Amino acid sequence: MSERHMLDPTPELPDDTPIDRVRFPARIQNVLVAAGLKTVGEVRETSDETLLSFQDFGKGSVARLRETLGAEGEKRDDR
Repeated sequence: MSERHMLDPTPELPDDTPIDRVRFPARIQNVLVAAGLKTVGEVRETSDETLLSFQDFGKGSVARLRETLGAEGEKRDDR
């Protein structure tokens, strides 16, 4: 079985990108998986308030997600 290519987190990633394919710091990755989030789109759609409610997930982690993936509710122009 070949090693899967890991992707850098960017606002350009499609919403259906699995989060286990994105190169997040281990703590962020672990929290997102434990919370049941599976795709980049699910992370983008989750409010900051909800993200902050996750154990071991603080403002710095939320800020990093928003800076790298795009802000909650931010829509990319795919036209």
